[in-house]
Amino acid sequence: MKQVIGEIKKQTLTLMTAALGFVAALVWKDAITAWLKPFYEGAEGPMNLTLAALGVTVIVVVITLMMTRVFATEEPEGK
Repeated sequence: MKQVIGEIKKQTLTLMTAALGFVAALVWKDAITAWLKPFYEGAEGPMNLTLAALGVTVIVVVITLMMTRVFATEEPEGK
């Protein structure tokens, strides 16, 4: 019975953490949209939105690569 309760607590924590991460992502989406709005608000059609999405994608990839290098952990020699 203790194992079941422990597993329920573990899964609940995982779900709550994921939900909070989702909320943070929604707020970041709004913030990024506000920053990018001057670049595409006067455009006709979806072209500027597509260009903004491509630009953000490139920036995210570069930041992800930088973070991977900064936070990478060394693998032990035997692996």
